[in-house]
Amino acid sequence: MGWELHITRGEHWWDGQHHPIDNKEWVQLVNNDDELSFDPINGDHFALWKQEETHWLELNEGRVSAKRPEQALYCKMLDIAVILNASVMDEEDRIYRLPGDLLNPPSAQSKPKLSWRQKMFNFIRR
Repeated sequence: MGWELHITRGEHWWDGQHHPIDNKEWVQLVNNDDELSFDPINGDHFALWKQEETHWLELNEGRVSAKRPEQALYCKMLDIAVILNASVMDEEDRIYRLPGDLLNPPSAQSKPKLSWRQKMFNFIRR
């Protein structure tokens, strides 16, 4: 597998079907962006980023995803998210808003460690 980032309108990264980025929006965005182009060999909604041909973005299940994006592609994803009125999110539902967030993600901020008892209490409360 691998680490992925998603552009989504959902509350969770996987919730793209309830608040989808639809096919028409994605096609229009790619067609209007000089840095993106469709690569039909890999699928109808698979786009290559011309700055980094080895990186791609794909619309699937109402969200746009990229595997292991480097800093430059991540910044492009932030721009796309603004256009689509969406958020960039990782698979732990962390939202990335600023270019520096990829290098210093919100998860890197230290949090107090919970005891086993606190973890169980939090689990039961859900």
